Amino acid sequence: MHLSSPLALLFYGATSLIAELAFATPMKPIIKLTPHPITQHTIELPLNEYHSLEILALKKVSSSQVPRPYDMPQNTQSSLPIDTDTVIDINHNNIRDDYERLLLTQYQRPEYVAMGVLAAAHWDRLIATHNQKERILLITAITLITNNIAINQCYYSLQQIDNTLVSPILNYFNTERRITIKDQAEEKLLNIIATSPFNITFEPQPCQRFTLLAESMLQTTFTSL
Repeated sequence: MHLSSPLALLFYGATSLIAELAFATPMKPIIKLTPHPITQHTIELPLNEYHSLEILALKKVSSSQVPRPYDMPQNTQSSLPIDTDTVIDINHNNIRDDYERLLLTQYQRPEYVAMGVLAAAHWDRLIATHNQKERILLITAITLITNNIAINQCYYSLQQIDNTLVSPILNYFNTERRITIKDQAEEKLLNIIATSPFNITFEPQPCQRFTLLAESMLQTTFTSL
């Protein structure tokens, strides 16, 4: 992926903001990235098809029940509604309908659709902190920020193997207002982290964060066969 792509710019902006905070307090490093070489041997899908279908069933996401209005046979960009800040969730599954339609039309693999559902659940929690009046715990801020970066890193890593994969982040934050809320929420959380004496490191396999998100959503623990 070239840095000129929108996703790369978002990822670059997030890491740049973290770097600025770190350099602002050189005696107390805040976040330490530990990147590892990306190869086909170190990156694999975090979910199998079985767990992916479990997530889609739980969230009532199905290509046979795409939220209206939508003309399934056309399957063209012009059939999608114009993006607005209005949240429409006709099928009441806590996933914005325009985003849900995007997942079902853009991805052919249930694993990718499930990853998009998990990412949306995280982004929902992220933007909820924007107007949160109650004190946000440090562990919550760290979890949300590290989830954020791991999700971006995972999509970037998978794109090195599957160049047809596109992160849904620009479809979730698809208006200027939503992007602004995202940026302000991230800044709010980073300011909380900046007061912490802890260093933050990231696992060498960022896609494993999707596994943790899936286990949390399904309230189970995956076992390796």
